[in-house]
Amino acid sequence: MDKKGKTILNGRYEIIRAIGYGGMAEVYLAHDLLLDRNVAVKMLRDQFLEDKELLEQFRREAKSAARLVHPYIINIYDVVSEGSSQYIVMEYVDGVTLKEYMQEHKLSLNAVLEIAVRLADALQHAHSHNIIHCDIKPQNVLLDKNMNPKIADFGIAKMVTNQTMVYSKSVMGSVHYISPEQASGGKITACSDVYSLGVVLFEMLTGQVPYVGPTAVAVAMMHVEKPVPQLADYMENVPEGMQEIINKALAKHCAERYADAGQLRRDLLALKMKLFPFSSEDYTQELGPVKVSAVKEDNPDDGATMIMKPVRREPLEHTAQLPETQPEKTVQKVQAEAGEQGKMTKRKLNYTKLLIYITAAVVMISVAAHFIFNRTLAEVTVPDVTKMTVVEAQKLLEEKEFKVELEEKYGDPAKFKPGTVMEQSPAAGEKRKQRSLIILTICRGAELKPVPDLAGMSLSKAEQTALNSGFKLGKITKKHVDGQRIGSVLSQSPKALDKAPRGSGIDLVVNEGDKEVPNLIGKPISEAKKLLASAGLTLGEIKTITDHSAAKNVVLASNPNAGTKIGAGDAVSITVAEGSGEKRSAYVDFVVPGNKTTNVEIILIDENGKKTLYSGSQKGGVRLRQRVEYTGSARVQMLCDGKLASEKSL
Repeated sequence: MDKKGKTILNGRYEIIRAIGYGGMAEVYLAHDLLLDRNVAVKMLRDQFLEDKELLEQFRREAKSAARLVHPYIINIYDVVSEGSSQYIVMEYVDGVTLKEYMQEHKLSLNAVLEIAVRLADALQHAHSHNIIHCDIKPQNVLLDKNMNPKIADFGIAKMVTNQTMVYSKSVMGSVHYISPEQASGGKITACSDVYSLGVVLFEMLTGQVPYVGPTAVAVAMMHVEKPVPQLADYMENVPEGMQEIINKALAKHCAERYADAGQLRRDLLALKMKLFPFSSEDYTQELGPVKVSAVKEDNPDDGATMIMKPVRREPLEHTAQLPETQPEKTVQKVQAEAGEQGKMTKRKLNYTKLLIYITAAVVMISVAAHFIFNRTLAEVTVPDVTKMTVVEAQKLLEEKEFKVELEEKYGDPAKFKPGTVMEQSPAAGEKRKQRSLIILTICRGAELKPVPDLAGMSLSKAEQTALNSGFKLGKITKKHVDGQRIGSVLSQSPKALDKAPRGSGIDLVVNEGDKEVPNLIGKPISEAKKLLASAGLTLGEIKTITDHSAAKNVVLASNPNAGTKIGAGDAVSITVAEGSGEKRSAYVDFVVPGNKTTNVEIILIDENGKKTLYSGSQKGGVRLRQRVEYTGSARVQMLCDGKLASEKSL
C-alpha cells in the first residue's frame, strides 16, 4: 500500500475495485502503472495459501495457460508470487458474458455459427498445448465491445477440480454444461470440452439448455443417459446438417464424439460457408449493441459451478437395426438357430436368477450389519461451524466422525467472507449419531450483476431501472451543466456494464438548474407570479382543489418544490384553493388579560378580507363570547390596546 492508501501489487498493479468472486479466488480490476493499461488480477484466497501442493499446481497451471496466445482466449500476462500472495495478472475485457448477452438478444444463425467457430478454434489451440478447460459455459465466454468472444478461466479449472476432489471426493462443474464423463467421475479429455461447447451451441440456437431437471443430480444423470434433444422441438427451419453436428458434439461416449475441437470447427465452418457464402467477416452488425439493461433471473443452478458426487453411469442401450433385405435361409438352418437361441435364453435366465439371489443376500446382510453397527454409534452434539472456512469446518466435523457435503450459494460479504460457512444442517447444538451427514452451505460471495446504463434518464426513471436490475440508488449529487437536460443523470458510479453486488447502490450525478424555486406557499396567485418573475421563472399550470380550510386562490403547493433548482425561464405549476363560497358560523371565547381596563377589538379574517366584529373598553379578567359568520378558512383575533393578545382559527 502506498502513501495515499492505494493497494499496489508488485510495485506495478494498482487495485481499483473488486469485480468478481469465486470459490477459490477473487478477481480485481487493476491498472498496470508500467504499461498504462487496465488488467484483471485473480488472487488465490488466503485459506488455500498453506497447501503447498495446491500452490505449486496453481503456479504450474497458470504458467502453462500463459503460453496460450490466441485472439479468442483471455491473455495471461503475469504469474506472481509476492510474499504470501499468489495471483495471476490477465487481460481485462470491457464487455459482458455470452450468457448475459443471450438473455437480452436473439442471436442470428450466422452469428451463432461465427461465435461457435471462433470458440472451437480457441479450444483447439488450448488442446494442442495439452490444456483442457473443463468448465466451458456461456458464463465463461466474454464478449468485448466488438463482439469478439474470449474464453475466460483458463489455467485454474483443473486446479479447482483437483482441490475439490481432495476435500470432498466430489466432482465440480456447471451441471447444465458438464460432459457425461465429468458427471460420472470418468477421465476428462479434450472431447469433454467439445461436449460442453456443443451444449453452448445448442443454447445459442434455441435459447435453452438441452437438459433441465429438479436437482443437479437429475440434470447430471440426463447428460449420462438421455438421448440428444431434437432442435426441431425448439426452433423452426432447422438448417440441414445442424442436427447431425449437435448429435456428434453431444454423443454420450467420446469415441462417438468429435475427437477434438478442430473437427467440430471444420464442420461448423463448412455449414456456415454453405448457408452464408457471401457473408462478411464482420458479423457484429447483426448482434446489436452490447448492453444489458435488465438481467433476467435464472434457475439458481443454471450455469453455476457446483460441487457434487459423481453419478453412476449405466451402460447405454443400443438398438440394433435389421438390414432391409436378408438372404433366404433353409428350414433346417432356421430350426437350428432357434434351438441354439433357446439354449442361450435358458442359460441367461439361470444366470439372472443366480444374480438376483446373490444380490438379495448381500442387501439383507448389509441391512442387518448397518442396523447392528448403528446401534453402537454414539450420539454427538453438532458443533457450530458457521463463519469457518471450508477446510476448518470440514476438519472439525470429520474429527467428530460426521460426513460432510458441500453446497454453494451467494451471500452477503458484509456478514460472511467468500469461502466460509453460511449455514449448516442440522443446526449447531442438535444431536446426531456419528457418521451422520452434515450439509454445509458455503458463501460464494456477492452475486455480481452488470450495472444498467442510467445516463440521460430522469431521476425517477433511473430509480425504477435500477430496481428492475436488482440495484438501488445510492448517493445523489446535483450540479449544473449547460446544454444538458435539467433533471437528467449526468454520470453514475459504478459505470454502466461494470459488475457490482446485487442490491448495492448506484451513485448518481444529476443535472440541476441555476434558478431556485421560491417559497410560494400561502401566497395569493398574483404575489406568487411576481416572486417567480423576480427569480427568472414563469408561472405554469394552475390547479384548483376544494379545501375549506384554505383561503380562496392561496397557493397550497408548487411543482417543483421550493428550493429546487431548475433552468431559467422554466415553468412552475401551483395548486390553489378554489374556496367554498358558503357562509358558516361559530362562537369564539376570549378572556381579557391583566387587571386594568383596556381597549379591546375582535377582528375576523377570512376569504372576504378583514372585518371588525367588536370594539370597546373592558376590564381585565372579563370573558367575551362572540358569534362569528365566515367563508372558507378564517381566523379571529383579539387586540388589546392595538396589540395582538390572542388568535383562534376556525
